[in-house]
Amino acid sequence: MRMILLFLVFPLMINAQVNRSASQLAQENIQDYLRSKLFKDQPYHPESFGELKPLKEDHSETSWIMEHKFQVAEKVNKGSLKPVSLDNHEYWFFFFLDKKMRVVKAESIQQ
Repeated sequence: MRMILLFLVFPLMINAQVNRSASQLAQENIQDYLRSKLFKDQPYHPESFGELKPLKEDHSETSWIMEHKFQVAEKVNKGSLKPVSLDNHEYWFFFFLDKKMRVVKAESIQQ
């Protein structure tokens, strides 16, 4: 009985680990993309990541999609004599990833 249970549970555990690793890789690549391409030199604070979902489009280089909500603190200068203050803006994006979990494109969603 234990062997049957082991044979049933083991494949599920392996599949769960692979999916978790893919999600983590996608999250890391999205964060790198945001810090290096979209919001250079601005403080970035992730709020939430959605589920990594397969995207089935014919003749497209995108294979995956992930939703991400985050905040970026933008510098606001209200005058030449006053110090620079930070203004937090909340963003909500869909990121499209290729088979190797690299960001292909990003689309902003209006709230």
